[in-house]
Amino acid sequence: MRNTRQRVSHRRPGGSGVQWLSFSDLMSALLLIFILIMFYIMYQYFDMYEINMAEIARQQYDLDQANASLDEQKTKLTAAEAQMVAQQIRLNAAQSDLDDAQEILAAQQEELAEAQSLLEEKEDEIAAQQEQLDALSIQLGNQQTQIDAQQKALDDQQQQLEALVGLRTRIITSLSSALKEANISAQVDPTNGSIALESDVLFELGRYNLSDRGEAFIDRFLPVYLNVLFSDEYRDYVSEIIIEGHTDSLGSYIDNLELSQQRALAVASYVLDDGYRAITADQKKQLRKVTTANGRSFSDPVLDANGLEDMDASRRVVFKFRLTDEQMIQQLKNILENTGD
Repeated sequence: MRNTRQRVSHRRPGGSGVQWLSFSDLMSALLLIFILIMFYIMYQYFDMYEINMAEIARQQYDLDQANASLDEQKTKLTAAEAQMVAQQIRLNAAQSDLDDAQEILAAQQEELAEAQSLLEEKEDEIAAQQEQLDALSIQLGNQQTQIDAQQKALDDQQQQLEALVGLRTRIITSLSSALKEANISAQVDPTNGSIALESDVLFELGRYNLSDRGEAFIDRFLPVYLNVLFSDEYRDYVSEIIIEGHTDSLGSYIDNLELSQQRALAVASYVLDDGYRAITADQKKQLRKVTTANGRSFSDPVLDANGLEDMDASRRVVFKFRLTDEQMIQQLKNILENTGD
């Protein structure tokens, strides 16, 4: 520094006319400049500080606003999360309901499939039944035709029945009148036309051979009987003449059965013998075609008013006649009566 001062001092008298500043002045000037710079820097610093503080305050405000907004958003988010939780719960419940509904739907779909299968089976059954109904309708049509034909036949048979019912009544009336005119004591059953001949008149007690009195009675009775049954009006309707033997209940059933058969056969043998002359040859021929003889033992006794067996009346020989198709007509009569009911 001393040398510097010397150089400066040495230059001043150089005669150049330039005044050199002293070092102290220079330092003062530099210090002043430094101070100015410092003030300027400090000013700039404080200015920047205020600006920064204002900016920081503004940013703090913005941050507070952002925090407030964030808190509000958090509150909203919390509420939204609560809503989401509630919605999730409702969603889970809805999902559970949906799963249940899907299970129910699946079960219903299975039931529907089964019902559809059953429906198809029913449709097949209905179709088969329809075919059966069609076939049945055709059969019914055919049966209706048959029914119409059968109805016509039934009407015809009804007429035949009415005619035959009236015919039996006429035969019974004719027999009663003919026997009465011939003064023959024999009663005609008004319901079926059977005639019971007393056994005591025809046979000796316990015997099966016709007595003379019995033969004489048969000779008087049979022509009158056959003149009615074999007349032109009735002979075509008489299908059978039955000679039945009956006994009382004394003795065993088998013994009486044998006796009743023998007595019926004795009467039949007598009137159907080649040498029998009380009836015409034509009547004998017709009689042989329709006559049967059988014994009934004591299976059909005659009872008195007190319900006790009449021994004398039970011992008898019965002449019965049966008309053509009488059994069929009887069945038809039953059918007609049931139909009427």
